[in-house]
Formats: sequence, structure tokens, C-alpha cells
Amino acid sequence: MRLLDKVIGIEKRLEKLAAIKDAPVAPIEIRRAVLDDIEQHVTPAGRSRRVFPYDRVTVDVLPPAEDRASFQAVLNPDEGFTQAVRERLAEAGCDRVGKLKVVVKVLKKARSGWPEGTRFQLTYEREDAPEADETEAAAPSGPAQLVVLEGEAAEKSYTLSGDCTNIGRQEAVTDKERRIVRRNQVVFLDTEGETNQTVSRAQAHIRFAPPAEYRLFDDHSAYGTRIIRQGRTIDLPSGSPRGVKLQHGDEIYFGRARVAFQAE
Repeated sequence: MRLLDKVIGIEKRLEKLAAIKDAPVAPIEIRRAVLDDIEQHVTPAGRSRRVFPYDRVTVDVLPPAEDRASFQAVLNPDEGFTQAVRERLAEAGCDRVGKLKVVVKVLKKARSGWPEGTRFQLTYEREDAPEADETEAAAPSGPAQLVVLEGEAAEKSYTLSGDCTNIGRQEAVTDKERRIVRRNQVVFLDTEGETNQTVSRAQAHIRFAPPAEYRLFDDHSAYGTRIIRQGRTIDLPSGSPRGVKLQHGDEIYFGRARVAFQAE
């Protein structure tokens, strides 16, 4: 089984914890859930060895306002949390962790595109190797674009100019009280067509990371988000905080709607 398949399988199990509205909110429970997530990213390395293939783990936490101080204390990397991560990895069989930086960000409010009900998100990075589902590609020299190939959208193409671009059906997404909870920058029309009806109101989002990285995330869409890359299909786990780095020429399916990612 490829590393990508294993990671996707792990994340599908973890997203059930991270995304449910009744997820634990006590600091010690979140701490335990974060350590469990990190342990699940340990991978076999042959001859009964196991490794943690990342150099940096960023933990974004969104606690209740009244508990921010408690979360900061329990998850403080300089007050034992980094050591707790190393100890958990050692318990998981990692004979050598190497350099590892743990960054914890206790947020005051949800970032744009933060999945509803999620209490924490983890981002895993490594400095010296591309991710298993990605190959190195030339950095784009200018803003990337999404060109609509199938489905009815408000525009034929969209320039990705902000830090976060939301994709979905309808420009403004409202709750039961008709309050706006999200605005989409890439807008598929709310028509009766079969293709457009497979696009969720909050389908996905793309984050931009300087100098030139675009990363796609599925936002618990009903019909899923996937990438076709050089004849290979990459399915995005629903609501996963990891996402997939986009490459020039990728075709992205939002349900049955299809766009091309262009970043020359």
C-alpha cells in the first residue's frame, strides 16, 4: 500500500473526531486527540523500523473563549508539549525522530474556510522531500487561475488573488436564521442542472502560501472533491486539514463540475 493510501485512510478515521460538533473541548482531551493524530502519521521504514516523516507540526486550536488560557498552558510547546510529542512517537516505535518543531496557535476566531464544529487542525510539513502524492513542479510566476470546464458558474475563469478562495454553489451561504456564514469567491450557479446540484454550497477552498503554493481542501462536500493529475485520480478526504498541493494542469472535480488549475 502506498504512503498516500495509508495517510488518506488514517485521515478518514481522524476527521470523524475532528469535525463532529460534539468533539471534546476540555484542554486535556484536545491534547490527547492531537497526540493521537500525530501518532497516526508514523510510517513503516523497512526492517521493522518506523519513522515520523515530518520536520514541523503546526497545531491550530479553536477553543471556547473562556478556555483560551487553559489551552495555551496545556499545549505550550515550551512547557512540555513538544516533549510529549517526542515521547508519544517513541512509544509508537520511532527509533529516531530527528529535528522536529511543534508550533501551537490558539486562535481567537475561526479562519476563513475553517470547517464548522472543528476544534483543531494539524498541518504536517517536511523540508527536504515532496509529499507522497506530489512531485516538484515549477513555481508559478503569477496568480493562478481556475478555468471552468463543466458546470454553470458566474464567470468563465477566476483568478486566485487572495490568501483563501472559497468554492461553492451560491455566492453567499446562510444558516437557518438566514445569516451569512460564508462567501464564495468561485461561484457555481444554483440552477436545476444535474451538474451544478452536485456542487455543495460550501464545497471546498484553496489556500495560498507564499511564495507560490496553492493547496486545495474539501469542506465536507456531499459529492466529494477530487483531482485528475496526469491520468491519476487523487480523492481529497472530506474535511481533512492536510489538503493537496495543486499543480499546473490539474483538473479538479467539485462533484460533477470540473475546472482546470492553471499556474504557469
